[in-house]
Amino acid sequence: MAGERDNTAYNESIVSAADKRSKKKKKNGQIISISQGSSAKSLRRKRNPFIIMSVLFLTIVLAGVAILMVHFSAELDEVNDKINTQKMLLEEMKEEETQYQMQIDKVLTDEYVKNYAENVLHMTPVKNAQKKFVFMASGDEGKILDDRSGDNVFTTIRNAFSSTFM
Repeated sequence: MAGERDNTAYNESIVSAADKRSKKKKKNGQIISISQGSSAKSLRRKRNPFIIMSVLFLTIVLAGVAILMVHFSAELDEVNDKINTQKMLLEEMKEEETQYQMQIDKVLTDEYVKNYAENVLHMTPVKNAQKKFVFMASGDEGKILDDRSGDNVFTTIRNAFSSTFM
């Protein structure tokens, strides 16, 4: 008997026999016999098709939003890379401009420009005798008699045609 143990926890005949038996349910003092299949049906939750469709639609929308976020994030990264490339190119061009400006300043001194103007272009510096200053007294100011500053070009053209033909 030592070798023969009766392990009832794994004895399928006991479990299947218990399932086949009908359950008894008490209702208002009466005992009603219910078979195993009908009790499983009554205990199963009824599914609402509207809720199922709503959850499915919400899941699709959220998946679409997640996909769009990933897509736009990738596009944003590409645009940022382009911006950074253009900034680096701009910095390089500014450095080149500074180098060229330094070379120009080194070559084109004021003395070089003055000699070029006198010898090649035959220009002379301006003397004080050549300068003429105009002073206006308060009575010398001009006055606009016909103020049409508010008119635009089309109004001016229309007025010209109307004065010519009328």
